Amino acid sequence: MTGRLPRWGLPIVVLAAACAGAVVWPGCRSARTHSTALAPASGPATRPASQPALATLTVTVKNLRNHKGQLIFGVFRSADGFPNVESKSVYWQRKDVDSDAVTFTAPLPPGRYAASVLHDENRSGAMDRNFANVPTEGYGVTNNPKPAFRAATFNEAAFDLPAQGTSLTISSQYF
Repeated sequence: MTGRLPRWGLPIVVLAAACAGAVVWPGCRSARTHSTALAPASGPATRPASQPALATLTVTVKNLRNHKGQLIFGVFRSADGFPNVESKSVYWQRKDVDSDAVTFTAPLPPGRYAASVLHDENRSGAMDRNFANVPTEGYGVTNNPKPAFRAATFNEAAFDLPAQGTSLTISSQYF
């Protein structure tokens, strides 16, 4: 070899150099560590300035047609994945249906959100539909829009969560 790197070698050298000097790069698996811990405070524990205070979102789901199965509840920050993609949600919870109204509580930073719920009566993990593609299980979203022949959009369900928190109601709908 003449001292030159193969064509594929340069990107590896650049990546290795970046990793070696990285302080906070989530993809880097460098053995080099940097401590950014501060000395313990002498007073009560406080939240770092970079971490926002959490507000409490309380959502009660009403108008359930029975006590079968479970409710799947999701909160979303954008239209991406709304209303049913768990990996795109900022909060996701399942609860057994044990009464006529079920309440979910989510600690979230203040901001704009939309929430959805599915009454998964048979615990399949997804909305069941009939031969005409009409939902056979109950569902609902915040603000309770009832568009005909389509799912509600993120913007129709969006609400602002203030710092003091808020309580909302979703009315389940069935066809």
